[in-house]
Amino acid sequence: MSYQLYGLMHRGLMTYSGKGEVVPALAETVEQVDSLTYKFMLHDGLTYHDGTPLVADDVRAALLWYADPANSARSYPGVRFIKDIAIASDTEFTITLNSVNLSFLEYLADPSAFIVPQNQLSADVEATNGAGPFKLESWDEGVGLVLTKFDGFYGADDVTLDRIDVSFYSDATARVNALLSGDVDFIDYVPWESYDQLEASGFVVHGEVGVFQSAIFNVETGPFADPKLRLAVAYALNRENATAAAFFGHGTSLFGVPGSGPTGENLWEYNPERAKELLAEAGYANGGPKVHLLSNSTYVFLRDLALSVQADLEAVGFEVEFTSPDWPTFTEEAVAGKYDVTVQGNVGNVQDPAGWLPRLVQPRPEANKSFGYSNADLDAALAEALAAEDAGARQAALDRAYKLIGEDVPFATINQRMQAYAYTDRVSGFEVMLGFTQPYSVNNLINVTITG
Repeated sequence: MSYQLYGLMHRGLMTYSGKGEVVPALAETVEQVDSLTYKFMLHDGLTYHDGTPLVADDVRAALLWYADPANSARSYPGVRFIKDIAIASDTEFTITLNSVNLSFLEYLADPSAFIVPQNQLSADVEATNGAGPFKLESWDEGVGLVLTKFDGFYGADDVTLDRIDVSFYSDATARVNALLSGDVDFIDYVPWESYDQLEASGFVVHGEVGVFQSAIFNVETGPFADPKLRLAVAYALNRENATAAAFFGHGTSLFGVPGSGPTGENLWEYNPERAKELLAEAGYANGGPKVHLLSNSTYVFLRDLALSVQADLEAVGFEVEFTSPDWPTFTEEAVAGKYDVTVQGNVGNVQDPAGWLPRLVQPRPEANKSFGYSNADLDAALAEALAAEDAGARQAALDRAYKLIGEDVPFATINQRMQAYAYTDRVSGFEVMLGFTQPYSVNNLINVTITG
């Protein structure tokens, strides 16, 4: 199940409000005692959907499981800072960190940081018994599921829907057709080419930018082990064309680190002449090297984005070999570094760049980060920013990190894409969260009213 369904069926200690602000969830109260210590009090009488009590020991077991790197939890970058969880009672406990992390509570709000019975803490078990606003009534795997309101939810009085029927569709066209035909009232991941059609047909199309796309590199072997050639790519990318080609113009160009402010958002520019100069400085005055651009045939927008990148690279002198296998093959090849450059999407776990950037630039084999990249100075600057308690020192450390990213180019950002939901006029009260919380907006279905 996706984190969108987890957000309906589960809850963690914290969650996001309708506007995307971090607020207490299973925790009725949270007190930051000092920079390393957080004291939590759970709501009285919490239970899972099957009636089993939810107690502090469950919280401890879940958070420590997520903090184990062997479990590859999405919330790991934040919960790995946990040093100790001291339990005072079934409803009261204190978490002590081993280092300051200003984003710690936001990591606890991630929909994947939910609390479940300890027998569900396994990669082999589907976590369906939660403590969230809706419980699983039935599940037809691959077809759909039915969720019904959980009356034992701590905020049940504020949940306006009694039932949600979820249907799975194989592709974007099928989702759009289901909405147009009246089979469903609400769809997510509206294809960009359908925005105008749906609006013209009387549906609400509501979205925000969040996920960002980048060119990422094999820096271990091949031409892009040379940072000058990575920098050449950053200057060669025509981001406006890329947004038009892949997202029908529904997005914004990126020339640096999203959400980083003036010192981090303007690291590069579209300057193909500068790209050619860098190629010459790297020893390719009479034409660039041959590079393998890996894409995939499953996600058309990523393929179209990669084709735009191919045209940009060829325009400044690179010779590009383009391959586009299916998604499983692409993922296998990307994790193994069987490419020179590829295009992938990313979204931060938290809004703070000091919190999410380390995962994108530190060595860990993932398909959506540059293969083999490592920079000790960059790691140190980000660690200093994350641990800083003084705002000035924190910004100075971040500015050093942005400068290193601009020069060393562990990734070359392209754009942030608009991600939209579409629904009928029977639906009211739905809000779309901003920034990196945008993908969690389905959580706001608890506030929706259906009329007619």
